[in-house]
Amino acid sequence: MTRSDAAIDTTDGRRLRSEDSKRKIVAAMLELVREGRIAPTAEEVASRASVGLRTVFRRFKDMESLYAEMSVAISDKVAPIVDEELAHEVWWKNFAQLLDRRLRVYEIIMPYRIAADALRFQSDVLHSHHSDIVRQERERLVSVLPGFVTEDAVKIDALEAVLSFDMWNQLRNDQKLNVSQASDVVYRIVSELLPESHLRRD
Repeated sequence: MTRSDAAIDTTDGRRLRSEDSKRKIVAAMLELVREGRIAPTAEEVASRASVGLRTVFRRFKDMESLYAEMSVAISDKVAPIVDEELAHEVWWKNFAQLLDRRLRVYEIIMPYRIAADALRFQSDVLHSHHSDIVRQERERLVSVLPGFVTEDAVKIDALEAVLSFDMWNQLRNDQKLNVSQASDVVYRIVSELLPESHLRRD
């Protein structure tokens, strides 16, 4: 093996170790948040990831960048659901599919979204990510609705509020409803706001 080959192997080994420790750190962060730790410390993350504290800050310059990476990991986790094709011929079937998948996503991301929301006013990255999510959710909602609905600005605002994570969090955590009960509430409100959607719970 030449010196050049050895240098490449050394570089590749360092890169792989760096990527592995980064994955462990992000996984540890996700575990702690899922367990209810809204704002885990760097020490807690390092302990859970079985790495040194200095390793955490070598991979992430600060906790904000770690939260940003967590947000990316969660987005990747739910992407297959969010990106499901809406291919029905009638708008109300696409709307029903969008509603169903949105509630599924909310249930998956709940602990992480609560943590991010609690900290987003202290973090430009998290605040920007939150704004992007809200904008994308509104765009997806509007994209499946017919003109006679989208022309009614008040109705769109009402639908956006009912189908927001804040509403789901209120039902699940403040009102202590289970998933089925919370879904029933959302479907009932949406059905009354938009009877043309023919919504029903199977």
